[in-house]
Amino acid sequence: MTVRIGEIASVRSGLNRSGRAPGARPGPQTIRVVSGGDIRDDRIVLSGLETAALTVDSFIEPHLLRPGDVLVTGKSTSVKAALVPADIGPAVANSTMLVIRPREPSFGTLIWWFLTSRRGRREAESRMLAGAALSSLPPYAVADIEMPLPGAAEMAGLVELIEASEQAYRGAQEAASIRREIVRDHIIDGLVRAGEPRRVK
Repeated sequence: MTVRIGEIASVRSGLNRSGRAPGARPGPQTIRVVSGGDIRDDRIVLSGLETAALTVDSFIEPHLLRPGDVLVTGKSTSVKAALVPADIGPAVANSTMLVIRPREPSFGTLIWWFLTSRRGRREAESRMLAGAALSSLPPYAVADIEMPLPGAAEMAGLVELIEASEQAYRGAQEAASIRREIVRDHIIDGLVRAGEPRRVK
């Protein structure tokens, strides 16, 4: 079955914190702020996120990110998307981002995988509006993107497959990082030893 993203999720812009917007009012709570630069390799890099002091009121509360939301760059040179992780903590997306909130948790995982696929990126980028410096992707354009939606029974197995694939990918990345560090240190240590003056006994 094919559906529009807007049929299985809501799409809205991130929090506007400029000028006299309600999101610009300072408050006592420290909230993380996610921008497009925080999305790398289709994931949100939690370390080093900007923070803002806000009051979580009836205006801010709907903007707080939930695990399973999907973030998409709304103003950028290319489309990036990321799934909001469970350990995000109190956070909002900035005004250059779009927040896709799925009606069912499993929908978020599938929307994320679709938008990070070649077909999904192509669909999103074809809807970008050219600007002087950056292109923009309006919420209504994302909501209008069509994507495949499997039945409930198939969906459960598909989500498990995606999660297993992501876990294996993260494990491979960590293993590659460790191997790289070992090789780098071995080479540098060898060069240092080779350059040390020999001592005469």
